[in-house]
Amino acid sequence: MTYVAQDEKTRRSGRFWLPDAPEKTVGGWLDLSSRWPLLILADPLTPSMREVSRSISADGTPFSTMVPTDDGQASDSLVIHGMIRNPSGRVTLVGAVTAGRSEIIGGVVRDPGEQRFRAEYVLVGPHQVGADATFTMARIRVKHLDSWANLPGIAMELAEDWSQITARYEKHEQASAVMAGGRELVLDEVVNLQEPTVLGAGFKRSVELRLNEPAGLTVDEWWRRFVTPMTELLTMAIGVPCPPVDLKLFRDENKEWVDVQHPQLREDSGDLLHAYQVFLARDRLTLDHLARWLEVAADLSPIPALVTETISAHERPLPSQLLEMTIAAEGLHRRLQPKAQVMTRGQKDRARKQAKEAVSEELKERVSEALMHIDAPSYIERLRYLTNLTREAIPQAAGLMVASQEEQKLDTTKGWEDRIKAVRNGFAHQAPRRDDAPDDKEWQEQVILLRTLYWVLAAALLLQTGVEPAKLRERIENYEPYRALLRQARQWLPAIYVVQPTCPPTEHLAASSTLED
Repeated sequence: MTYVAQDEKTRRSGRFWLPDAPEKTVGGWLDLSSRWPLLILADPLTPSMREVSRSISADGTPFSTMVPTDDGQASDSLVIHGMIRNPSGRVTLVGAVTAGRSEIIGGVVRDPGEQRFRAEYVLVGPHQVGADATFTMARIRVKHLDSWANLPGIAMELAEDWSQITARYEKHEQASAVMAGGRELVLDEVVNLQEPTVLGAGFKRSVELRLNEPAGLTVDEWWRRFVTPMTELLTMAIGVPCPPVDLKLFRDENKEWVDVQHPQLREDSGDLLHAYQVFLARDRLTLDHLARWLEVAADLSPIPALVTETISAHERPLPSQLLEMTIAAEGLHRRLQPKAQVMTRGQKDRARKQAKEAVSEELKERVSEALMHIDAPSYIERLRYLTNLTREAIPQAAGLMVASQEEQKLDTTKGWEDRIKAVRNGFAHQAPRRDDAPDDKEWQEQVILLRTLYWVLAAALLLQTGVEPAKLRERIENYEPYRALLRQARQWLPAIYVVQPTCPPTEHLAASSTLED
């Protein structure tokens, strides 16, 4: 077997122990190169076998029945403390479970065996009690955050004869947004200096988002309430995937920052997008909007995750993406309008009663159950709420409202809604395909429906931040990826995307309040 040396930056040697037995330390290596942190120990921290029963044999000899420790309920996750070298520091492995063991039996000397642990995440800094540890402040960086912030303050001066080069940095005035409960969202800067050498010198500035939580949150809670909402919102705002790249937490008891090594953190490639590539930069989607999003994101989950996944899910089958988006549309309406009803409680009870009276005795219970949710909006009504909600902010995405040559109004938005409903019902109920959608063209229609439905849902979510519809519309009408989508839509789905309007679209005709789904 060939041994391949690991990068010292990701594989660090040290000694490790269990919090309740600090006197027993074991040497090993902490490997952070793979998605899940891996700890490889030269000796085991926990025994490989455990006793399940003890009895006396017929001749009076006591004996025990042993089974592998790592099997069954005994293989609970552990908290492991450690001290690593190069660079030196303290670490806490949280949710560590045995991933394997290696032992030589019958060798020259007794081999207690190697033990390998896989952890949920690692905290680099003061030792913590584990998953229950709470932190009162968090600092996060997500990919392309610098492109969204677009901060000024960096300049370079170059003499004509190159006799002098001066790089200048001026700290930007710190921006903040006050939130409920004494919380404050801050946009801050971090500057890293490059040590001067004979080869040169310089600095690098990056921005981060900082949020305080006086009550304290665990790592999982910070991830759910801060990291995930920010990555989802910025992904929609910037228009490309924006995974988290760095997370640091502050614990009042230690008065030190803890660096979180989490499987969902990604490498920061350092790519800087051009200003025109960013859909909504900080001048339109401000820090106040980000703070507002943190207030409402929990009530919208998991819809933002479904919507943003379409940006990066290029390898997934098109039908499955479209099905998820049609489901997300219904789910978003339910979260925005949780009490929406199309009839009163009295009307519902009377309708169910009359329906039960109109059928035979053996069908009464079935009819009653079928009409249990008769007061809820139909799918098409839920979809129409979303198209009306986003009409001013993102025109043309769901079709056009134009006048035909006969001066009759053509409601193509309703046609778009009908096709989305037909796709959803076709996937869910195996409805027959339409005659006007041959197999060789069906994928083109699905592409257009998927991408336009994304924009409708993304706009509906962005509006929850409080961003003005006019600012959203102003930007999207000049956003080239969206303009390219509309050009393609007119080619592949001309029945819905008829012509380019010369004036803003007006309200489309009020649709029937039918309850048919």
